[in-house]
Amino acid sequence: MMKNAFKVTVTFLIALITLSACKKKTDNPFTIDAENLTPCTEGSCLYEYTNYAAMTDQQMALTTGQYRIFLATKSNNFSTTRIYMQAPMQGDKFLITDADILAGKVKHLFSCASCDYFNLTPIAGTVKGIKVANTNNSAEKWLLDAHIIVAAEKSKIPVDTIHIKQYFNLAVK
Repeated sequence: MMKNAFKVTVTFLIALITLSACKKKTDNPFTIDAENLTPCTEGSCLYEYTNYAAMTDQQMALTTGQYRIFLATKSNNFSTTRIYMQAPMQGDKFLITDADILAGKVKHLFSCASCDYFNLTPIAGTVKGIKVANTNNSAEKWLLDAHIIVAAEKSKIPVDTIHIKQYFNLAVK
């Protein structure tokens, strides 16, 4: 009887160890490597953020508020694209989800004086950010990794995915 109990216990422990070893590990949602940063291939790019700000209207005039607003800008000779991302002020990391994007925490603004273009609206995706530790008395900066799915205004059919992986510095006023 004792031998059988021992065999059952050992078999159970081996099965338990095997199952726990095979368990899928979940990635830390706040791990962002600094590899493959978004290049600025044509024109100019700017990655900056503003503390204690809020987004007000479709033209994205920032006002004083309780958020940290990240702005990615890409300009060339004929157009400018801006992506605004609203994150909480507190903490040293954040995650913006599909629900947050649908709630308007990510905005896309494209301006062009002579383009025949329809407005794109973010409909899904994720934006994660981590505060980068200060080194050698350098200014605070954040590393963001964003995948934003956009659709034509008033549509839910995706037409493009915007990828941004870059360091953001505090905006100079």
